[in-house]
Amino acid sequence: MITTIDKLRCVLREIGYRKHVYRRRVVDGFMTEAQAKREVELMKAIAIDYRAMAAAEAPQAELFTEKERL
Repeated sequence: MITTIDKLRCVLREIGYRKHVYRRRVVDGFMTEAQAKREVELMKAIAIDYRAMAAAEAPQAELFTEKERL
């Protein structure tokens, strides 16, 4: 079963991945700085949505390590 917390953790990993990869894509001219920033911001917005859903499912639980916080 894939939980909301699993999905959120995946999105948080994806944000880190995009920051790393998009930096190189901007330098290499495959995307603009604005495009890269927009894509990362979209993932952050998704993470905020999943964080709210996860908190509603387990309001008393400490869900994330400091590294996983936005």
